[in-house]
Amino acid sequence: MLPINFNPRKISDYFFHILLPILAVILPLLILPLEPPFLPRIGTTEVQLFETFGFFMWCVLFIAGYREIKSRPGITFEKGALVLLPLFVSFFILVLLVEYVQDVSWDYQNYEKAFRAVVAGSNPYDSPDYLYPPFFAQSMALVYSATKALFYPTWQSLWHLVHYFHQCAQFLLFNLAYQLCSRFASRVGFSDLKTKLIVAGLFLFNFPLVRTLHLNQINLYVVNAILIALLAIGKFPFLSGAAVAMGGLIKLYPVLMGFPFVGMKKWKALLGALVTGLVVILIQTNFGRNLTLWVQFVKFFLSFPAERESSQWIRNTTLLSLPRNLSIFAAVPESAIVPLYILGVITILAWMMTRFFRREKNYATYSPGPATEMYRDFGHLIDFACLALLITPSAWDHHFVIALPLALWAIAIRGREKPGWVGVGIVSIFILPPLDIFPFSFLRMFGVILLLWLVSPEIPLQLDPVNE
Repeated sequence: MLPINFNPRKISDYFFHILLPILAVILPLLILPLEPPFLPRIGTTEVQLFETFGFFMWCVLFIAGYREIKSRPGITFEKGALVLLPLFVSFFILVLLVEYVQDVSWDYQNYEKAFRAVVAGSNPYDSPDYLYPPFFAQSMALVYSATKALFYPTWQSLWHLVHYFHQCAQFLLFNLAYQLCSRFASRVGFSDLKTKLIVAGLFLFNFPLVRTLHLNQINLYVVNAILIALLAIGKFPFLSGAAVAMGGLIKLYPVLMGFPFVGMKKWKALLGALVTGLVVILIQTNFGRNLTLWVQFVKFFLSFPAERESSQWIRNTTLLSLPRNLSIFAAVPESAIVPLYILGVITILAWMMTRFFRREKNYATYSPGPATEMYRDFGHLIDFACLALLITPSAWDHHFVIALPLALWAIAIRGREKPGWVGVGIVSIFILPPLDIFPFSFLRMFGVILLLWLVSPEIPLQLDPVNE
């Protein structure tokens, strides 16, 4: 809901752009128990709750659109449509979110089992289907406790409310990711028109994003953490590190972004990551007095069910599933699966380290300035943000939403020189339906490798960034 150039000067700006969306989340919880005559009970309570949220959030989008147009007197219809494009995209996602409410995913069911286990004081990792560090489950258990304190007994189905808050957070996180991507596009030199069109296109034609919403997944937390880390690394390195730590506490992938902090000697960013991670873990563990959940997670992590993640599920496109599927379809011996995976991981890690040192060498030859710092910082962090998609045993189609910053970076670096190849990479990652067709299901992984190759450190620096 925040416009790209959101820069509040009055209290009313905060009200319209921040408090109104929060109000749209809360109002359905207050109104539905009153059973007003204008809200007849037609569907289930949960469906009615989300549909009411959809209406109130539509009102917020309508008000935001009205304010945007009103602030530009005399604007033409064509320019008005362009100004409102982010709101149109937001409305599209709102429709998807409300429509998907009747189809609670298998992923979310396993999330909720973990939430319930934390509330009950039992082990959320008894089932091999909850794969994340304790922070997310503990946070949602806290949401359950807060919901119980605020809305019980008015609302009896408290776990339905936890699901409601999770999905509302998904919508708000989507809007935040949209605005952060827009700011990132502006930072790497896109004009306002190009920013609006390209970012809208990447969010509208994005199967991993739709899949994330449909499966009630948590990838948007990771995307936002990566984007904040990128945008803050120059002026606010401590915040950049804090974002990496928070993303890593939710899902381990962003932790890899800590390595370039060390290589670039970004000590403030590294300090931000360490301090934030330590503070959160101390709070989680009651200042170290209760390490149970973390011990349970470490035991689970060491026995991660890699075979399940890379078996017959062809769309799980990793360096582990590739040789496993080659053993099924191309008669590669099963005994070669693990050695081929290890060889693949070593090759990718060697490639990443080579890219890092080449970029550092080139960086030393450029004239100091914002563009040079951007070339170095963004290049390193995006490389390591995408590294997890290539070496992890688990990279399902919805995980590839993490590649959004890579797509924008590739357009900025090579969009003019290699538009066809950049387009092939973007189409392979985002504009590809779900596939269980070998080897075409591996096109997403191919797309990431292609875009990384296109933004090689050897490419001369040609950015003309727009300062915010």
